[in-house]
Formats: sequence, structure tokens, C-alpha cells
Amino acid sequence: MIARIATTLVGVVLILYGVVAAISPLPLGVILIAVGFVMIAGANPAARPLIRAMRRRWRWFDKLVRLAAHRSPPRFKDVIEETDPGAAPRDDPGPPAR
Repeated sequence: MIARIATTLVGVVLILYGVVAAISPLPLGVILIAVGFVMIAGANPAARPLIRAMRRRWRWFDKLVRLAAHRSPPRFKDVIEETDPGAAPRDDPGPPAR
């Protein structure tokens, strides 16, 4: 429980710092925002549909999340795959077999 709260708080701090850093000449802020959202989605399964919708709506955000996936720990790679807008959710059985 404490780890989940700590991870969520770190994600929020990364998002806030990323918003401030996004106006700097280096585009590091946008990457920090993407990593913050992935951390929140990793700590809170209820946030994953929101992240999936954001990735579906904004392709630039989806590209940044995919970029962050290459250097992220395995735990966050699983979350990134679960929030992939092109993949079916794991609890979705898919179309009926014929």
C-alpha cells in the first residue's frame, strides 16, 4: 500500500516537473510527463483505461511512451503493453470463435 502511494506521488511529481520543463529548450519535459503517467498506471490499475485513451487520442504521446518503454524496467514495460491502444485489453475475450 505504501509502495503504491509512493509510486503515484513520484509519478505526479514527474508530471508536474515535466510540465514546467516542457517550456525549456530541451524536450525532456514531455518524456518526463510520459514516464510519470506510466508510473501512475503501474501503481493504479484503474488509471490504465485513461492512459490507453490518451495514447489512442494523441499519437505523439503514444510515441513518447513507446520511446520510454525501451529504457524502462520490466514492470513498466508490462504496463506499457497493457495500455497499448492497438492491443485488446487482457480481460477482453475478443471476437467469438467460429
